[in-house]
Amino acid sequence: MNELRVICTDCGREFKNLKSGVLIKELFQKNKEVYRVWMADLLGCPRCGRVVVARFADNPIAEHWNKEKMADVLLQCETRTLGKDLFEWKEYVPEKQKEGKNEKH
Repeated sequence: MNELRVICTDCGREFKNLKSGVLIKELFQKNKEVYRVWMADLLGCPRCGRVVVARFADNPIAEHWNKEKMADVLLQCETRTLGKDLFEWKEYVPEKQKEGKNEKH
């Protein structure tokens, strides 16, 4: 099985692993509540410093429908007993769309 390779679109360099096993909170878009919590890796470009999250686990470690498990995982995240960094997965808007909103036609 081939390993997922992530290449920087700005530099053309392969991303390097910065930290394995970071936690990602995937949020509902409407109310910003936690939908799922994932484990993934933090990768960085050695040339320009761009950072991405990639190589997600096959399954989330908690989901919104299991309130008890979700509460336990979020408590562990807050108290750092999982010992991992925590990031939020927010709604993605491409930079070109952001720029386009500011332009007057």
